[in-house]
Amino acid sequence: MFVLFCLLQTFVFERMQLGHFFYPCIYVFFFLLFPFGYKTLYLLLWSFAMGLCIDMLSAGVWGLHTSASLFLGLFRQGILKLVASKEEFGQLTVPGLRTLGYQRYLTFLVIALLIHHGVLFGLETFRFSYLPLTLLRMLGSTMLNGLLIILAQFAFFNPKRNSGN
Repeated sequence: MFVLFCLLQTFVFERMQLGHFFYPCIYVFFFLLFPFGYKTLYLLLWSFAMGLCIDMLSAGVWGLHTSASLFLGLFRQGILKLVASKEEFGQLTVPGLRTLGYQRYLTFLVIALLIHHGVLFGLETFRFSYLPLTLLRMLGSTMLNGLLIILAQFAFFNPKRNSGN
């Protein structure tokens, strides 16, 4: 899945031009697919590797995707603790629409995307004079990527579709 998300991001989504306020960032979904009890250290290693691969393969400033991915990897468990119960946290299930329900998963998704996009776009502009535009880009990209991730949840992780019924 690592290779798939890396290739999709660099060769498909990086080349999409959706305007200044919508940046498709599907590789964030990779971090959301780890099980509840996955250790933060290992998630940080995966975050570093994914961010570094995206930075190396895409034209842009080195370290942007790596920093944003590491930041999300660092705070992912904390976000899950906000939305999941202790019983769910001990299981090795993947957080998703089916396991968390719509409201809790959307909360998890939006917070994770805002953290990732805040670091990514904040480091990209790195000026307070661009703060309104950065916030609009964060919000637009969060809505776009949230929609893409939810569509991917329905398309690839739908138990009814996968069970053959």
